[in-house]
Amino acid sequence: MPAGVFKERYSQLMAHLRYPIHWAGLVAGLALLLALPLAGSYAMSLAIDAAIFFVAAVGLAVTTGLAGQISLAQGALLGVGAYTVAKTLEFLAAHGGVPEGSALLLIPAAGLVAAAVGLLVGLPSFKLKGYYLAMASIAAQAVLMYLFQRVIDPNQGVTVPDKAMTLGGLYFGGGGAALYYLTIGVAAVMALVAANIGRSSIGRAFKAVRDNDVSASIVGIDVAKAKALAFAVGAFYAGVAGALYALYNISFGWDAFGLDTSIELLAIVLVGGASRIIWGPLLGVLLLHTGWSLLDDVVSGLPGVGLIGGADTVKYLVFGLLVAGFVVGEPDGLVGVLRRVKEYFRLWPFSY
Repeated sequence: MPAGVFKERYSQLMAHLRYPIHWAGLVAGLALLLALPLAGSYAMSLAIDAAIFFVAAVGLAVTTGLAGQISLAQGALLGVGAYTVAKTLEFLAAHGGVPEGSALLLIPAAGLVAAAVGLLVGLPSFKLKGYYLAMASIAAQAVLMYLFQRVIDPNQGVTVPDKAMTLGGLYFGGGGAALYYLTIGVAAVMALVAANIGRSSIGRAFKAVRDNDVSASIVGIDVAKAKALAFAVGAFYAGVAGALYALYNISFGWDAFGLDTSIELLAIVLVGGASRIIWGPLLGVLLLHTGWSLLDDVVSGLPGVGLIGGADTVKYLVFGLLVAGFVVGEPDGLVGVLRRVKEYFRLWPFSY
């Protein structure tokens, strides 16, 4: 292993970008993201969709990966954020009109509403663990879906007004460049906040509860508060992602927020690597969400072949096999695989 003094200040030790290759990667990534709209509307749509799911997956990584609380209600919490935007605008339209750009102002409000709902979803975590907590979160998912279907959106379909998505002459709806840059910007800010949460005293409390909640309680950590906060933070991220989803899709229904969406988000976190709350969700989204969309588009275009018809069955069969394979063979997910590859080349030609 390399020897020497590499970190002389605390700021160097805690920096997110520590080496020249990190800065080079950041510059290259920013250049790619800024230039992506030149590739056309299809590439922008894929990027917007990936960024939305990335934000939701980062929230789940905080809840599940950082705090160790299994949640299968993230898809419904995504719906809470989307319906908060749509139904608030519907109320405003019926009582005086929709202000210009109001949908954008509702993005943080959607996160706060989802966080409040997430606190309720997390209440069983005070007494339950593991599979029992997973079952309780599935029950919460079912309750929220019932409310969507019977109370909030019985007609299966809401629409975000165009005026609410227009600000300063820019239209932030659909898959245009304005929404692309907004979504990428929000995703970057949320990722940076999540990375700092992981390094803070709150993040250390989450990790202690994840590793052993009894030991965490002995050293003075309020376990119930930490669990509740973990669910609230994860739900806030889902709410923000849901608000962006409402802007992207404009018209949507409750079928987009079912248990299958929650399973997909959990698969993204586990396959990508639950231990890394940024890189894990990013790799998981690129492989399982964007990668699947690309595969579906390519295969469906072949004559006599396609994923259409059996897409859902095949998709979740593949997801299940991937999750099982990574949990058994590589618990650190794709992050662990890439880490070993990096170490191999860093130490080559030596084997230690």
